[in-house]
Amino acid sequence: MYSRLQDFITGATASAVISLVMFKKVHGLYRTTGASFEKAQQEFATGVMSNKTVQTAAANAASTAATSAAQNAFK
Repeated sequence: MYSRLQDFITGATASAVISLVMFKKVHGLYRTTGASFEKAQQEFATGVMSNKTVQTAAANAASTAATSAAQNAFK
């Protein structure tokens, strides 16, 4: 008869094993494509930061933060 702790440990172990297997598969695919962390950073910088929606959201967030900081500075 299994206790709750044994069920939890069994489930956690199974989850960890599945995660490790998936990580190895993704890592293997990543390496076979010639990808690198530096390339990913460059793609993120050029792709995401040139997106008009992202630029608008960043500008709105910066504006809101600056307004809030200015209002709180004089309280």
